[in-house]
Amino acid sequence: MARRTWANGVIGGTPLDASRLNDLEDDLETALLQLARDPEALFSGYVSRDSNGVATSAQVVWPDGATGVYSATPSVQWPGATNSYTITRAGTPTLTFTQPVVTRNSDGVVTTRPAITVS
Repeated sequence: MARRTWANGVIGGTPLDASRLNDLEDDLETALLQLARDPEALFSGYVSRDSNGVATSAQVVWPDGATGVYSATPSVQWPGATNSYTITRAGTPTLTFTQPVVTRNSDGVVTTRPAITVS
């Protein structure tokens, strides 16, 4: 995620403690990434599903009220499973979380789950 690094200074006559702002940036990044790992918890309203019940798209609402969109690619080989997805967050910060395609074994169990990317 594009992280801002704050420096000590003054804003509007108020001293600025950069360490507190930098800690808040770290906390926000961690919280948003954790939520992106369980996108269905953010679904709000109608959810489009394929014939196997996989959620393929949905509107989302983040805990702070920011909106976004979820879009998934279902597995063809393993009906009912999701291979990858993106989830967006409008507002400040505007972000896109992407779960790259997972690798599955012959039983359909995920054997490699790449880290979620943030852009």
